Amino acid sequence: MALRPQHSRVGDGCRLLGTVLIAVHLFLSAWLVVQFEGQYTEGQPAPTKVKALVAIDKEQTLIDVEMENSTSFLLYMAFRDYDEPVNSSQSNSSVPSSNNGAQQPSSELEEDFDWLQNGRLLTLSALVFLCISECLVIAGIPFHTTFRAAILAGVVVCFLVVVPATYVLDLGGVDEENAENQDSLADETFVVKTEQGAIAHQKTNVENSIIWPGVRFEMMFSGYDLGLVEPGNYSALRENVPDENDTDARSFVEFHSHLDLKYGKNIPAMFIVPVLWFFFPAKPGTSALQENRIDEQEE
Repeated sequence: MALRPQHSRVGDGCRLLGTVLIAVHLFLSAWLVVQFEGQYTEGQPAPTKVKALVAIDKEQTLIDVEMENSTSFLLYMAFRDYDEPVNSSQSNSSVPSSNNGAQQPSSELEEDFDWLQNGRLLTLSALVFLCISECLVIAGIPFHTTFRAAILAGVVVCFLVVVPATYVLDLGGVDEENAENQDSLADETFVVKTEQGAIAHQKTNVENSIIWPGVRFEMMFSGYDLGLVEPGNYSALRENVPDENDTDARSFVEFHSHLDLKYGKNIPAMFIVPVLWFFFPAKPGTSALQENRIDEQEE
């Protein structure tokens, strides 16, 4: 007796129903769970710790943030005061207005592009196509085996690659010049959203590794916060790294963190679909039926 049963209409219905139920189950589940943990290791905000839990589903990004030893961080934020020099603001405004007008539309489009939302739409479309593909298989389209295998591969890629990648792109932004976003990703983990140019001698580092079940980013951000020094010392601090005994050396801040991207616990349910294919096979094509008849005649 063969392990795999013969094709039947009941089997077609069970396979279609099972595929739809799995697609709905994935639709209602959390797709990505992000665990973030960071700590200020040097500087005035140390030793404040920051923990965050992010859950991403079909339409929402839920965030829960918790801080430990936050007193030093609150004092740090209360005392820092960064005033951008007048010269730098004038130099930025010296760009011809015609150029600014020409560049504004493209910059606005880049800022408005939501990577994660587009990743969600692509994933939802893949789930819908998976259900439609089973209907087409029952209808008897040619090359149905290759067709639905390709659709299932697209679903797997969406959940395992597209959703995490689009979240990282949204979190860290994209550097168009070198196609790298690691520095901006490390900036995002630096909890204090400082003003542009407020950190002198900035250093960032991002390393990634594979964990089960997902990816981990180990990140570091450090620099001298100009918000903690006198405005008259901005230029000197930007030009040279201060000595250890220098007063401006106290403005040094360092932040270490790690970001874990883990797949939702219900995501492996999509691998049940090939099991349904095996135990509830589709109707064989014309060539396959002819081969079966020839085998039966030979026996």
